[in-house]
This record gives sequence, C-alpha cells and structure tokens, in this order.
Amino acid sequence: MHATCLILLAILAQATPPTGDPQTKAQAQALLGQGTKLYQQGDVADALEKFQAAYAAFPSPKLMFNIGQANRDLSRPVEALEAFEKFLVGAADASPEMIADARKSVAQLQKKLGRIQIDCETAGAEVSVDGRRVGLTPLPELIWVTPGRHQITAKHASAAPAIEDADVTAGSVTTVTMRPRPMAASVASPAPKAAPDFDVQAALPPSGGSDGWWLGRKWTWVAAGSTVLLAAGAITAGALMQSKFDSLRGACGAGNPARPGCSQSDIDSVSSRRTTANVFWGLAGAAAVTTGVLFYFEGRPVTVVPMAGGATGFTASVRY
Repeated sequence: MHATCLILLAILAQATPPTGDPQTKAQAQALLGQGTKLYQQGDVADALEKFQAAYAAFPSPKLMFNIGQANRDLSRPVEALEAFEKFLVGAADASPEMIADARKSVAQLQKKLGRIQIDCETAGAEVSVDGRRVGLTPLPELIWVTPGRHQITAKHASAAPAIEDADVTAGSVTTVTMRPRPMAASVASPAPKAAPDFDVQAALPPSGGSDGWWLGRKWTWVAAGSTVLLAAGAITAGALMQSKFDSLRGACGAGNPARPGCSQSDIDSVSSRRTTANVFWGLAGAAAVTTGVLFYFEGRPVTVVPMAGGATGFTASVRY
C-alpha cells in the first residue's frame, strides 16, 4: 500500500469542504479511516466501498487517489484511470508526491488500454459501452476500454437503438459510427364517421383482392375437406363390400353344387357394408353442395338498409 493513501487522512481534515456541513466531513473522515485499515489488511474490495462511500458523503477530489489505487489493485484499469485523472484535475493542491504517483499510474494504465471514438448522427443519444453508461452524444472525449471486443449501444427516445461491436487493441483508437434509425411516425386513427341514415354496410371480410380468392373462405374449405373425407369413407366402405361379396361368391355362390348356399348373416354383412357406402356417398354429396354454396356466398359484402315508413326492422341483400 502506498504511504500517500495514509496521508490523505490528514489532508482531508485540512481540505476546503465542498459543503459547509462539518458532520458530513466527519462521516467521510471515519469512512476513509475504515477503508484505509481494510486496505492495509489486504481487503481491497471492502476498502474501495468505504472510499466510495466517503466520496459520496464528502466529494473531495483527493479521495479519488484512494479510489484509483483500489481499482488498480482490483484489476479495474478503466475505473482506476478515470479516478486518477479526476484526482489530477481537481486536487491541484495535493502533495507533489501524490501528484507524481498519480501521473505515473495514469501513464502506465494508458499503455495497457485502448480508446473508442464514438460518432453518432443523433444528438442527445445515450451511449453505453458493455452496458456501462458513458454519456450523451456528442461525446466530448474518447472512451477508454480494455483490449478486446466491446459492444456499443446508442439509445434515443425518437429512434430505435443502434448496436455496434468494436475490436480494440492496446494503445490504439477505434472509431465506431452509430446510426440510430428513426422510428416510424405513429399514424393517428381517423375519427369514426357518423352512421348515415341509409345504406349502412356491415360487410364480411372481402374475398378476392390482393389476398387471393382462396383466402377469407374458412367455412368453404371446411366443407370441402369434409367432402373429401366423406368420399374417401364411401370408397373404403364400397371396397370392403365388394371384397366381402367376391369372397362369399367364391365360397358359396350359385352354380356350385358342391358348396352350400350362403348364410343369412353373410348376406346381411354385404348389405350392411353397401348401406354404409351409400350413407357416406349421400353425406359426401351434401357436403359438396354445401361447398359450392359457401364458395359462392362466403366473403361477399352484405348491405343492411333500414326499412322506410313506420315499420321496424331491416332488410339485407347480398351484392354480386
């Protein structure tokens, strides 16, 4: 641990407070003391939390030196660099030893990092790098990142988010151009028109048109499918009947004196299959007629016209 981290305990007590509240300054002094003790014990992660809490209570830029040291020891070079840079900008009255140490750390960290230059056509877009918010466009500075691939996101209320990937190497500058796409302007729904006195139309979805004549005919296709299934059933029943008939004819048909006649149950079996086939053919025919009727009427507009005079009710007509 650097000795300058301990020196801050005394320096903080002499610093000009950003606020005039001595209580917050005392709170920050206590948090800094706890963090320094944890840092000396090697508990850098908990020490960093104490340093950050001290800065939140008493935002002295000199505390950024401690925050930078802890982040560097935790292998967070980007956060460490940002902290040391804030220290150098805001703590010009710090000791020469601390300033020299911070400048040395900045130089070492910059050699290990790369930068991303983000160009965005949309002003005021919120930019994030790997989910970490870095600011609004246009960004005044380049973004420091670790070497490797990074995901950049630009979000704006009037545009769809733009997402780009960037491969960054140490010591280089990678330029990424973000182009959020404007969202389609919402079209206001027209105000409903008042219903006219006559010729009020309540039309079913039209058949034909750009959707094709086969669309919008749900029940037509249900009837057509039923026709096919019933016809298949009739054909199957007829085939079974013929098979049974041929079998009985070969086993006990007329003209074969060596074989007895067919029993009544055998004859009834053939008759039952014939009746089943006829029923299926009848149903298939009815389904075919229904298909034709639905194909002709389904999807055509229906006009509902109020009846004139004192009578109450409506008349409906189908237009062809």
